[in-house]
This record gives sequence, structure tokens and C-alpha cells, in this order.
Amino acid sequence: MKKLILSAIVSLFVSAAFASSSDDDPKVVSKTTKELSLLLNKSFSGDILEKEELVKVTFVVNKLNQVVVLQVNSNNSQIQDYVKQVLNYKKLSSNELVVGKDYVFEVRFKN
Repeated sequence: MKKLILSAIVSLFVSAAFASSSDDDPKVVSKTTKELSLLLNKSFSGDILEKEELVKVTFVVNKLNQVVVLQVNSNNSQIQDYVKQVLNYKKLSSNELVVGKDYVFEVRFKN
């Protein structure tokens, strides 16, 4: 049940961030939103958190359509490592993001 709630929260924030910061059609970006949410929810363990945390993640997509994490805005090094490990160089199935453009999204982690 906790994972389901976490999935919903992560999805909500990722989609809200993409929809508000992108000039693209929100329907197009929703595929990427779902994909990033699934990647982040797969192996997340609430054990690394002391309290709820909102994290801003900046990334770019390379020519191979892989996510390259540029920055994870968190004081918790375990969260930083987790996000980088899960997202770095993961190939996206959709081609809706522009290569070389910086994207930012927020993720709320709960235990």
C-alpha cells in the first residue's frame, strides 16, 4: 500500500513539473512522466528517509535517448545516490524530449 501511495505521489509531481515547465503538449510528455515514475518506484525503500522530502532533479537527454542526471537537489546523500543510480543512462522508450535540453522535475519521497 505504501508503494502505491508513493507511486501516485511521484507521478503527480513529475507530471505537474513537466506540464508546467514544458512548451510541449502535456499528453506527449505524459509517457516520459510515467516512465520516470516507474523507474523511481521500482526499488525505492523508505528506509533511507527520516522524513518526507521534496527533491528537485535536473536532467538532460543525450543522443542515445538516455537520461543523464545533472543535479539532485537534496541534502540526503542516499537520496542523491538513489536517484542517480536509478535514472542515469536509462534509455527512454519515447522520443518526446529534446536532446540536449535541460529538464527539471520534482519528486516527493515518503517513507
